[in-house]
Amino acid sequence: MKVKTFVFNSFRVNTYVAWDESGECIFIDAGCYTEREQDRVEKFVAAQNLRPVALVNTHAHVDHIVGNAFLCKRYGIDSYLHKDDFYNLSYAAEHGAMFGFELQTPPTPKALGDSVTFGGTQLQTLHTPGHSKGCVSLYAEQQGVAFTGDTLFKGSIGRSDLPGGDLNELMTSLHLVLMRLPDATAVMPGHGFETAIGDEKWQNPFLQPEER
Repeated sequence: MKVKTFVFNSFRVNTYVAWDESGECIFIDAGCYTEREQDRVEKFVAAQNLRPVALVNTHAHVDHIVGNAFLCKRYGIDSYLHKDDFYNLSYAAEHGAMFGFELQTPPTPKALGDSVTFGGTQLQTLHTPGHSKGCVSLYAEQQGVAFTGDTLFKGSIGRSDLPGGDLNELMTSLHLVLMRLPDATAVMPGHGFETAIGDEKWQNPFLQPEER
């Protein structure tokens, strides 16, 4: 599996294109808002001769879905979202207006299943609520990569003070799901820089036991 990272919109969202030798690819989080950002995605997909098959949202906060309508229409693909985060879509236009986004109505997503497959690659869906009810991380076990959305960042963790957020759920997701992945697992977060599970386990200040 290969991964291209784009950093889009005023919230600096990481939009990922993941593909393998089959040429099939998926998009993870659609932050492409401006025509220039959309054009960058189009040119990359064309240059790599990729065939998009799906768009997966780690959650439905507006900064992660502003490009949903464009990508789904441009490539004729479906978007996928955990069922517990569908509620966020009903507020998307309102929330977008608060931050200056003129949101195109995103297509109705399909409920995300236990895994996402493209070509010969499978990503396991890990339900990691806390930043929102339906937050997920996508784990490619064979490749040792986890796309953690806004649950885990390099040196930080996601907010839990937004509608649907819950700090206890967030910490449970972190300690009982993500921190149980192999230390060498590469972490591809929703914002910021790539890191690794082991680095965050030992260095992230939000994940350290009080007695340490």
